Amino acid sequence: MCPAENSALLPKMAKPNSPSLIEVVKQLVEKQHSQASEIENSKTVLFQLQVQNKRYDAILKRLHCQLNKLRSNKRQWHWNIQQLEKKAAELRKCLGVLELQSKAVWEETY
Repeated sequence: MCPAENSALLPKMAKPNSPSLIEVVKQLVEKQHSQASEIENSKTVLFQLQVQNKRYDAILKRLHCQLNKLRSNKRQWHWNIQQLEKKAAELRKCLGVLELQSKAVWEETY
């Protein structure tokens, strides 16, 4: 097509109330800026979430350590109680023997 034919077709192809090319380009630029801003906001939120996730992981790790320490202490307390119960049983046995001996001595003297 020659340039004269192109210019003749343009008015026929243009619709009434349609935005001009410049307006369309401006809208596209604004949309790109908006999308770039959304991407930056998303990056910021993602970074904040990653930092928060690391904090939660550290808290969880400390809680696991505390739980393990409590379990260890519980085992130690249980073992200590068993040892004290064994010692108490031995002492009761010794006390019983001493009572029998003192009773025998008492009966012999009186």
